Amino acid sequence: MNASRRITTGVRASTVSFFREPLNVALLLALPALSVQIYGVSLAQFPDVGLFDAAGSLETTGRITGAVFATGALAGVLGLFQMISARNADHRLSLCGFRPVELVGSRFVTVLAVSLVISAVSTGTLVALLSTGVGAPLAALAGLTLAGLIYGLLGLVVGTALPRELEGSLVLVMLADMDNVFASGLFDIDESITQFAPLSHPHEIVRQAVVDGTLATGHVLPALAHVFAFALLGVGVYATTIANGGDA
Repeated sequence: MNASRRITTGVRASTVSFFREPLNVALLLALPALSVQIYGVSLAQFPDVGLFDAAGSLETTGRITGAVFATGALAGVLGLFQMISARNADHRLSLCGFRPVELVGSRFVTVLAVSLVISAVSTGTLVALLSTGVGAPLAALAGLTLAGLIYGLLGLVVGTALPRELEGSLVLVMLADMDNVFASGLFDIDESITQFAPLSHPHEIVRQAVVDGTLATGHVLPALAHVFAFALLGVGVYATTIANGGDA
């Protein structure tokens, strides 16, 4: 079996394993819609007395923030489960002839594929729930996909440092929630600080796509830099895990 077929086989096995679980599919469909609705309704209840520093309406800002949170958190948990399931299985596969680069490649492609699905569901939810519509749906999809990739790769890292499904999931959800506070633009936090929040640039891409109908080109490269940084970190911890026989 050549390298491309081995990677394809790994991606297919990981993706089928994820979608075969009814709970995973239910979360994939329900969490983005619930998150977008809850964030939007919750923020819309606050009176406009200058408490928040939102550029648009609080309801729109809330729905955007909910979509980014749901995409990042779901993809992060997926990355976590990918790493936990890979710890021993991929070590055995490496003994059967699979090279580490092929194994890590299949995991990354799986994270990308499922992140695209989550982002599509989140984008569709925004289109359905926002009364003002989404100005540039494809740009919003791109921003959400970047958020999913960043947290999917972060999930791989957390899965190595904390290989427990419940504890690791809680860590990722809390990180995504706090990250979203910085990224939302609701509070007057200096940009020199918020630019380092992983979700800040994807959030701004989604916001401009929804509100202005444009692609926030100035935020694309910084978002990709976060993807690249977490990808390098993920490769390092993944290779270490496989080399150590499934133990970090």
